[in-house]
Formats: sequence, structure tokens, C-alpha cells
Amino acid sequence: MIKANEGKARCARAKAAGLMQEARELDQAQGGDWRARARRRRGADRLRADAMRFERLAVSYDPDWEDYAA
Repeated sequence: MIKANEGKARCARAKAAGLMQEARELDQAQGGDWRARARRRRGADRLRADAMRFERLAVSYDPDWEDYAA
């Protein structure tokens, strides 16, 4: 694989991990009425969708990553 693609894949995976962390924090947030909780849930869903998009992007840069990720 080309070195530039390794860096792009690493960057995309880091972005995906950060977005998933933000989604977890939103899911764990307490307080507010049902509207606020629904808004946080929708926000967390959008963050997870973006994280999956970045993960797919990372796999497109480095399709063999699963072989050495573990």
C-alpha cells in the first residue's frame, strides 16, 4: 500500500473513533425533557452514521487493515 493511503486511513479511523466517543457521551447524558433526550438521541445517531462513513473511507484506503488490526 502507498504510504499516503496509510496516513489517510489512520486519520479516517481516528476521526471515526472520536465521533463514536461523542455519540456515547450524548447517549449517556442525563437531564432534560423528552424533547431534549430525543434531540440528543438523533444527534448521536447522526454522529454514529458519520463515524461509519469515515470507517468505510478508511477501509477503502486500506482494505487489508482487518488482517493486522487485532
